[in-house]
Amino acid sequence: MACPVCGSPVQPTDLSCKTCGAPLNPNPQFPAGTTLHGGRYRVNRVLGQGGFGITYDAQDTQLGIHVAVKELFIDGSTRRGRDVLPPGSYTAAEYQESKRRFVEEAKVLYRFNDPGIVQVLNYFEENNTAYLVMEFLEGATLGSAIEKRGPMPPEVVMEVARSITRPLALVHNAGLLHRDIKPDNIFLDKQGRVILIDFGSVRTFQAGQTVSHTRLVTPGYAPLEQYSSAAKFGPYTDIYSLGATLLHALTGVMPPPATDLMMGTKLPAMPASTPPVLREAITRAMSLKIEDRPQSADDLLRLLGGAPAPAPMPPKPAEPRPGPTPSNPTRVAANQSQPARPAPPRPQPVPTPQPAPTHSRTPAPVPPTAAPVRQPPAPPPQPVPTPRPVPAPHVPAPPKRQPAPQQPAAAGKARAPITRAVLLLFFLGFGALFAVSAYQSGLMGQLPQGDQTFMLGAGAVGAVLGLFLGMLVWAAMPILLPPVAALAAAYLANGYGLHWPTVGSLAIMAATLSIIFMRLIQRISF
Repeated sequence: MACPVCGSPVQPTDLSCKTCGAPLNPNPQFPAGTTLHGGRYRVNRVLGQGGFGITYDAQDTQLGIHVAVKELFIDGSTRRGRDVLPPGSYTAAEYQESKRRFVEEAKVLYRFNDPGIVQVLNYFEENNTAYLVMEFLEGATLGSAIEKRGPMPPEVVMEVARSITRPLALVHNAGLLHRDIKPDNIFLDKQGRVILIDFGSVRTFQAGQTVSHTRLVTPGYAPLEQYSSAAKFGPYTDIYSLGATLLHALTGVMPPPATDLMMGTKLPAMPASTPPVLREAITRAMSLKIEDRPQSADDLLRLLGGAPAPAPMPPKPAEPRPGPTPSNPTRVAANQSQPARPAPPRPQPVPTPQPAPTHSRTPAPVPPTAAPVRQPPAPPPQPVPTPRPVPAPHVPAPPKRQPAPQQPAAAGKARAPITRAVLLLFFLGFGALFAVSAYQSGLMGQLPQGDQTFMLGAGAVGAVLGLFLGMLVWAAMPILLPPVAALAAAYLANGYGLHWPTVGSLAIMAATLSIIFMRLIQRISF
């Protein structure tokens, strides 16, 4: 028996190749019929596998409903029987931390009871890994809908914006950031719900304070502050990502990265039929400066003509712990005949292209069992030809849009005159000092030496020239500094005889550092 990667001889009992380390179990997925959690969940088929897990279409044998079961299975893991063995690059402590974060996602989702946030029905640990049991969703992500049908109608994008902004406000009011809003993490189900999914990157934030987060960047959707591991994160961070997602849905083109926008790259043009309120909301949400964006999801909702999100709900009972599941839980999957909560009223059908085929079933994460009985369910909605976003609860739009608070911007403007004054004095003083020194050293030709009048005149002329040249250099720095830094780094690296990939990498690094430098001083302007 030989390793399929390197051809080295291996034993039938080996889990990985001793030469190259390649896993020897080519299909780590559970086959149909496998049972989990004491036989309660029976695997039907595999829905998908990513870098951190395998998702199964399963049956809850106690409730008789479809569920989605997500198994923590990090890329490079192997299986000994049913047990999962982490990759060799993971220490035991790192793997335990991965399981803790995986279960933490379930606890976060369980805190919310909103149709716009995916539900977790249960979670448990076995087979040396962890599992999330989620509501089974039928439909497609916004990303796959854009890929198949192209740009979405402005009316649909507007409803998606309002439907996601409301649950996002609940998340922010709980002191949490999603940090990974993008088309692939917004789900449009067959029932018409618009659902925010994948809370695996959620983190707490402290308004107005610089905190450290693990760097998470999805180019095109991440604002500038997410390129740093320590920055002032807040609701405006998610708002930028949502604005980029809406722009992608509206134009069918992924927005350029925030770093490219900083260098002058333009955003894709919105269609002429875009409503003015949606155009303004997207433009402000994607502002590079934090203070120019809506400062909260409620502010963004006002721009969109909706009402603020409702106050947080009363706390739920204590979170369930991994272990035996009660025999009479009241939470059920979204596709059960009697929904766990009534669906809000729907708008009139929007003429859109035919949705993705209904056999494409994409699961999404949702919280544990043992939750209180909710209000009586409403009859299931009638099927519709296209997955339409659920509108916000019917609240009349305010007669006049209120601008988002701009307190941080005001503070920044209050500091700018002092900084500019110091910079102007520096240019004036440097020019005057240089001119006087040149006069005293005889560099100005036949001018009489020691004459106070000529000395003062030279200083005045030098001050004016210093101010003019200083302002000219300052204005040109954002354009000239990155290419000059890149060329200088490439020249030095080439002089040391480095290979061209290294030379290119150093040039890009130098340009990036110069951009960061300009970012730090970009508020100083004339």
